[in-house]
Amino acid sequence: MKQPQRMMAKIVSELAMTHALLNCLIKEFALPEKRVRHNWPKELKGLQPESCLNGIRLKALPVLIELSPKRELFVLVDRYSSLGSQRYLSDIYVKHEGSPWAIFEFETLAKFILEGCVALTGSFNLELFEQVLSSQKLVSDILAHQEGNQHSTAFSSYIASEQSLWFGHPNHPAPKARMWPDTINQQSVTPEFQASTFLHCFEVPVQGLQTQSNGVKQTDILNAIAPQNALQSSTQGQAHNEDDHVLISMHPVQAQLFMQDDRVKALLKQNIIRDKGQTGFYAQPTASIRTWYIDNNDYFIKGSLNVRITNCVRKNAWYELESALAVDHLLKQLVESFPETFKDIIIAREPATLSWSPVQANDEDQRWFREQTGIILRENFCKKQPTQEFLLAATAFARDDHLQPMIWKLLGDDASNEARLEWLSRYQQALLPPILNLFFDHGIVTEPHLQNTVFTHEKGIPKHILLRDFEGVKLTDDLGCHYLDSHFEESIHPTVKASLIYSREKGWKRIAYCLFVNNLSEAILALSWDRPHLADAMWTGVEETLVSVLQSLSQPAPELKALLQTGEIACKCNLKVRLAAQADKQADYVQLTAPWCQEVTYA
Repeated sequence: MKQPQRMMAKIVSELAMTHALLNCLIKEFALPEKRVRHNWPKELKGLQPESCLNGIRLKALPVLIELSPKRELFVLVDRYSSLGSQRYLSDIYVKHEGSPWAIFEFETLAKFILEGCVALTGSFNLELFEQVLSSQKLVSDILAHQEGNQHSTAFSSYIASEQSLWFGHPNHPAPKARMWPDTINQQSVTPEFQASTFLHCFEVPVQGLQTQSNGVKQTDILNAIAPQNALQSSTQGQAHNEDDHVLISMHPVQAQLFMQDDRVKALLKQNIIRDKGQTGFYAQPTASIRTWYIDNNDYFIKGSLNVRITNCVRKNAWYELESALAVDHLLKQLVESFPETFKDIIIAREPATLSWSPVQANDEDQRWFREQTGIILRENFCKKQPTQEFLLAATAFARDDHLQPMIWKLLGDDASNEARLEWLSRYQQALLPPILNLFFDHGIVTEPHLQNTVFTHEKGIPKHILLRDFEGVKLTDDLGCHYLDSHFEESIHPTVKASLIYSREKGWKRIAYCLFVNNLSEAILALSWDRPHLADAMWTGVEETLVSVLQSLSQPAPELKALLQTGEIACKCNLKVRLAAQADKQADYVQLTAPWCQEVTYA
């Protein structure tokens, strides 16, 4: 890699990760706690003269943030956004204890911001600071890799869009933080490096195998997870009969972690299980890292990965396997009973799960093995229509390696105002009605954040939204929970039931955040990137769709009425929960204001 290319990758990665950190700061602290002012500081010492800013002061808007009486930040933006969604137009200046304004290097700036949050939260998480730096380093490596990459563009196929999310979650302090073992070669298993690899296989006794499904035969489950025909040739001449054993597959990193455990070492030594190495299907990791796409396979494989990715350890807990299956069964029934609700949405079913544990293990070890080996099979929707018609929304609305919106590669950077408005109109009209209908009429809480949203398009124009990832689907305690009793012949385990139930308030906060702060605000920012005045009309279109949805619902929707009247939108606190070193499920929310309820100023 040439030195200028490596240096450019470092600069761009630092800018992108700075913007992500600033997004969190503005959304979670500055706006809700009224710590932001839209004016130039009284003391300008240290700020570059206007001529050095290339006249940007004349066409940009000032944002002044007070972290504490002794810590301030200043930056220029292209718009005043009530959701904290803006384009940054200058370096970030900091002022500390009366010193002149200054520009810090990335590491110093990140520490300055995180330390400034101590006065607001009372906690400093050194691990988070290290994750911020790790995230930036990985992004730099990803960008350097792209310089010589001859692979197709992000929108040439579905899997290309999954593997082109260079910067990750734009509202997370460390969007590419991954607590990998030091021995891992990231390029071999990481989607951003366009990785393709063979899955790791183990030969295990049929005894101890647990498969569950909604109408899928066990033989079909096994053949979707690993090439079982390889078992027959590998076991010839062995002491056991191949009919008594099956092949299961794992993420290569998970396999390494699995084999480091003393319980697994004992089973390998006793020849109860056998390490077959990377002899599984040739697969490509999606943006989630632990879900694999296999060309022409009937299913995606979503396996466990006992590694912290951003906020969470990504293993398949035993109750999550069962809850995913329960949600799949429920949605299948709803599609048949209420076809109008799902006429404009595609359901990626998750009809089968698999896990394994040694039969002689105690209860605690049984659970551990099932969580390490757990797999969810997700329907491969790319087999039903051309793969290039499916795109990951997170990539569509993200930035490319020059920090320009990816969506331009789909729509064209010279697209007219009308074309951009029409694009957003088609997208939000496909997204909002089914998600809100499921919540208000059926009590089903989906998780429509960007990395969970896939849409189909025809010549670049959105057509349908795809609903996937049933592990994250919940049921409200006032409406959705009744489906558990009416749609299942057998009672559901109390732990599984508890994992599925959300309070209505919590469910609405999750949906509102995902739809408006995480998803649509990023779509609108990307589409109005160089034309910020278009955002107002786009948000007006969203408001009109919400009014239409409200009129179409069969059940009361007080939260939607309140949203339209007051504009209060819940925003998840990704930075605050990490500052407190808490699990993602403990994240709190703050209130932001919908753009249609607040006058917006554009540069």
